[in-house]
Amino acid sequence: MIDKNGPKLSHVLWLGGASDSGKTTIAQILGQKNRWQLYLCDMHEHNHLIARSQPDLHPVTYNNLSKSIDEKWIFTTPEEMFQDIMSTNNERFPMICYDLNVMPSKPIILVEGPRLFPNLVQPMLSDIHQAIWLLPTDEFAENSASQRDKPKMRYESCNADLFKSNFFERERLLRNYIRKEVFSLKLPYIEITGIESVDIIANKVELHYKEYIGNKQDKN
Repeated sequence: MIDKNGPKLSHVLWLGGASDSGKTTIAQILGQKNRWQLYLCDMHEHNHLIARSQPDLHPVTYNNLSKSIDEKWIFTTPEEMFQDIMSTNNERFPMICYDLNVMPSKPIILVEGPRLFPNLVQPMLSDIHQAIWLLPTDEFAENSASQRDKPKMRYESCNADLFKSNFFERERLLRNYIRKEVFSLKLPYIEITGIESVDIIANKVELHYKEYIGNKQDKN
C-alpha cells in the first residue's frame, strides 16, 4: 500500500537499483530529453556523509569519518560493510528528502542513486508509477564494475586485492537485498542483463513514468 505521506514529494520520480546497472546514464538521457531536474545522489555524497553529518543525528555516519581506508575495507568483513551501509543509509535518506523538498517543484525532479532502497522510497510514493528499480544480474554488474576499474580507491589501501574482493562481495549482498525488497514490496523493476541497449531501457523507464505524469496532469 502507498503511504499517505507520498504527495509531499509528488513532483519527484525515483530511479533506484544496485550500482553498475546504468541508472545514472538513463537518468541523464531522460533528464535532457524531458528537461527534468536531476538529483544524482552520488553527487551529494560528500555533503551528506561528511559535511552535514552530526554526532547526535547521524551517529554511525559521523563515527565513520574517523576510520581509515584499511579499517573500512580491509579489517572489516563484507557482511559488516553491508550492515554499515544499511545504518548509514537510514541516516542519509532524510537528508535526500530534505534536499528534494527545498528544490523547486517544477519541472519534475528525477532522483537517482544506488541507495534508494525500496523500503525507504515506498512511503514517499503517491503512485506506483512514480518509481522503478533497475536490477542487474551479478554478471552484468561485475563486468560493468571491472570495465570501470572499480573500486579505484583500492590502491590507497594496504591490500588492493582484498579491498576489491570485499568490495565486490558487499555489492553482491546489496544487490540481493534490493532485489528481495523490490519483490517483497511488489514494486516495479526492470531486469538488466546487457541484452537490451541503454536506449531501450531508457524508453521503458520513461513509459513507466509517463503513466504517473499523465494521471497527475489530469488531476490538476
